[in-house]
Amino acid sequence: MRGHLYCSEKCARDAGRHPVWRQVRGVLARPVPARLAVAAVALAAAAPVTLALRTVRELDRVAVPAAPARPTRGGPSARLESVTETPSGLRLEGSAPAGGAVFLFSGARFVGAAPVENGRFQFDGVRERGPFRVGALPLSAPIAWAPPPASSPVPAARAVPTPRPAPPAVALLPTPARPEPTHGSVETVLIRPIRSPVAPAPVPTAARSAAARSERLPAAPPTGPSPVDLTRGPVDRPDVLVSFDAGSSDRGATAILDAMSARGIRTTVFLTGEFIRRFPELARRIAADGHEVGNHTDTHPHLTTYAADGRQATRPGVDRAFLAAQLGRTARLYHDVTGRSMAPVWRAPFGEHNPEIRRWAAELGYWHVGWTGGRSGLDGLDWISDPRSRAYQPADRLLARLVSHAENGGIVLLHLGSDREEPVAAHIGLLFDGLNARGFRFSRASDFLAREGWDEARLASFRAPAPPVAIR
Repeated sequence: MRGHLYCSEKCARDAGRHPVWRQVRGVLARPVPARLAVAAVALAAAAPVTLALRTVRELDRVAVPAAPARPTRGGPSARLESVTETPSGLRLEGSAPAGGAVFLFSGARFVGAAPVENGRFQFDGVRERGPFRVGALPLSAPIAWAPPPASSPVPAARAVPTPRPAPPAVALLPTPARPEPTHGSVETVLIRPIRSPVAPAPVPTAARSAAARSERLPAAPPTGPSPVDLTRGPVDRPDVLVSFDAGSSDRGATAILDAMSARGIRTTVFLTGEFIRRFPELARRIAADGHEVGNHTDTHPHLTTYAADGRQATRPGVDRAFLAAQLGRTARLYHDVTGRSMAPVWRAPFGEHNPEIRRWAAELGYWHVGWTGGRSGLDGLDWISDPRSRAYQPADRLLARLVSHAENGGIVLLHLGSDREEPVAAHIGLLFDGLNARGFRFSRASDFLAREGWDEARLASFRAPAPPVAIR
C-alpha cells in the first residue's frame, strides 16, 4: 500500500508519456537542409491557395444556370415558373406552347398531367415536395380531361382559361435537365415554395385564457453556473499556490513544515480523516502555523470509474449522501483535534471528479481545488516511489522542473508525506527558493477563489434549500 493514496492511474499514465514526448521533440528539433525546408514551406503555403481556387471554381460552376435541354424531335418546351403553398397543397404554374399537354414529375415519380390553354398550365393540390420536372407533348387531337378517382394520389389538373402573369416573388433554382423518352421536352426546376397568406384558425376562448395566464407566470429560474474546478488562479499577478496533500504517510512532513515556517510561507494543505486520526499532532501544528486546511475526504475513496475504464463517470454507490459522509467525518474530526473549522475547499482523491460530484460538494459548502496540468505540468509526481518507473525523477530534478514550469496563477501538487527512498522533503527548499528567485509570491487556494469571484457568498447560492415544514 506504499503510495496508494497519492495519485491515480491517470497521473502514472500521463507521466509515462513524458519520455516519449521528449523523443518526439528530439526528432522535430533535428536540422533539415535549407532546400527541403524551403520546399516544405512552399507546399504549405500553396495548399490553402489551391484549395481556395478549386472552391471558387466549383462555386462558379454551381452558380451558373444550366442551359435548358434542347427540345427533342422539335417538340414544344414547357417551363415551370412558380410554386405556391396553399391549404390544399402546392399550386404549380408555368408556360408551354398551346395545343399540347404538360406532364409533371416529382423526382422520378409521375405526378399528373394538365392541358395547355393560351400558353399556360396549372396543377393544384400537389402533395409532393419536389424536385419537380415538367415535360410538354404536342397533341394531334383534343383530349377530354377528367379528374382522377378520389382514391388516386394524382391531383386534378385544371386548365387556365386566360393567361395571367406569374406571382411576383418566386425563387427559381434551375438544375441541368435530363431528356425524357417522349416526343416533347422536359425541364427540371427546383423551386422553393412560397407560402400564400392563410387566415389563422380561430382560437377557442378557453385556450386564449390559458395562454394569457401562462404569459403572466414567471419564467423558471436558471440552474446557474456549474461549480468551479480551480486548476489555475488569476494570471495578473506573479502568485503561485504550492499545495500539499496529506494521506497515509507522515514521512518528511515535519521537514516540509519547518522549511515553510522558516520562510514565512502560508499555503493550503488538504488532509484526509485518516491522516488526522493517525497524526493528530501534525494536524495541530499545521493549524498553528497558519496554513489553510482543506478537506481531502475521510478514507480517500475512488469517486469515479476512471481507474477501471478511463471515464469520469460517477462510481456505483457514490451519491450525495456518500460524499457528505466522507467530507463531514473529516471536518468533524479536524474540529475535534484542533478546535478550528476547515476552509471551504476540497480536493477529490486521485483527481477523480465530475460536474455532478462537484455540485454535491458545493451544496455541502466546498469549492473544488485541483492542480495545473497541461504544458505547465505542475503535478510533482512525488508519489512515484519506484526508481525503475519511467516517470520517476530524483528529488532535485523534480523540484527544478516545478520551478522552471511555474507561471502566474499556477497550482503545484505535492504530498506532505512520501514513501520514496529519497523523500522530496529533504530538498524542498530548492522549490521555495527557486520560486522566490523568479519573483513568485506564495498564495492560498481561498485567495485565488476570492479573486476569481468564487467567494463564500457565491458558494452559499449552491446550498440546497431546506425542505418546507408542514404546518398543522
